[in-house]
Amino acid sequence: MTTNASANSNTSCLRTETWPAGLTNGDFIDLNRFIFLTVIGLPVCAVGVVTSALSIFLFCRDTTTPRTTRKLLVLTSLTDVHFLIFSMLYLQPLTFCKGGSICRPFYKSTGYILPIFSLVNILESLRNSLVVLIGVERFLIICFPVRSKVWWNGRLINRLIAACFGFSVLVRLPLICYLALENAGSEWSEVMAWLYQLHSCTDSVLVSLIPLIILIVCSLQIGRGLRRSDLFRQRQRQRQSVPIDGHKENTCSSPSVSRGVKLTRALLTGIITFTLFMLPLVPVSIIQIVSRYVFPSSCVYLVALHVCSYVAALGSQLNSTANFFVYIVYWGRYRRMLLRMLHCECLDRVQRLDNKLKLDIDLPRRFESVFVRHKSERKVSPLAQQVQWSLPDIPASVDLLHEGLQA
Repeated sequence: MTTNASANSNTSCLRTETWPAGLTNGDFIDLNRFIFLTVIGLPVCAVGVVTSALSIFLFCRDTTTPRTTRKLLVLTSLTDVHFLIFSMLYLQPLTFCKGGSICRPFYKSTGYILPIFSLVNILESLRNSLVVLIGVERFLIICFPVRSKVWWNGRLINRLIAACFGFSVLVRLPLICYLALENAGSEWSEVMAWLYQLHSCTDSVLVSLIPLIILIVCSLQIGRGLRRSDLFRQRQRQRQSVPIDGHKENTCSSPSVSRGVKLTRALLTGIITFTLFMLPLVPVSIIQIVSRYVFPSSCVYLVALHVCSYVAALGSQLNSTANFFVYIVYWGRYRRMLLRMLHCECLDRVQRLDNKLKLDIDLPRRFESVFVRHKSERKVSPLAQQVQWSLPDIPASVDLLHEGLQA
């Protein structure tokens, strides 16, 4: 996420022109911030909140996906919702509150930035850790299918999720301390410089580079495993061109196998998309690591750090938005679930109102023909109708029979 680098900016550098007779560095940085984080980032965040909420409902209703995978997907979507909301609360107020605005000092105060910016970074680290867990789970299931059934269970998932949350808070402690001491005074300047450098290293290595490397390795291994699986199933189909009774059990298990392969392919597509949107973090990480030793007071470093951090922040927001579209576009079952969920809710509401109105005037219900017989009406055959019509003649027949017997 975008670091709070404004405190370390050089005023003279910001007033320097970026190119001859052009914008100053400060105006150029503000323009890039407005384009990447407001013009593009604000719609992305707004759409991502809605789509992540829809993803939560879809994953909760999906009973075919393994429980451990569903738990990770639901928690990831829940983290995405909160991350995008707090990102908007942190990034957008300063854009819309201009320099002379009354509310601008409040949004720049430590009491506002400390909790909001800390939560944004904690949620970002937690989301990255959960995506890494999803990649590791798919890697174990594809590469170690037998052992993963023993290793990977609900209890282990709960422990790993708790460890990811604790790790996310621990990694962000230098940033939290830095924000708390930002207005402490000049006597804390050395401590703040050390905290900022520590935060830059942890953010670059532990939150960005290591998860990126793990996701790349897992994606490659999962892709190879899926390719081997496809080749194996293709050979099996060629060998089993003639059906045999002994292969009935294998054919019965093919639907579950195909569902697992489709799930893995959809998750692999999501992991690859997540990895691509994480790539802008690489130059930001490199600049943060080597800045103190290579170009500590360069205007090029300052402008490059800000612009790259804005692009990386937009990529992080896209990561929290893209999962829904990846699953909907790639997997037809999720499209059907979404349409069924939205259609059923609207249809049930309309049908309840329609039935309530038509019951009052005793008209046929919705989707029911006027020629359809209600369940309460008893069907009578023609023979039974003749018997019913001859019932009044029965007493007369009995009297005639009685008189004949007496005679």
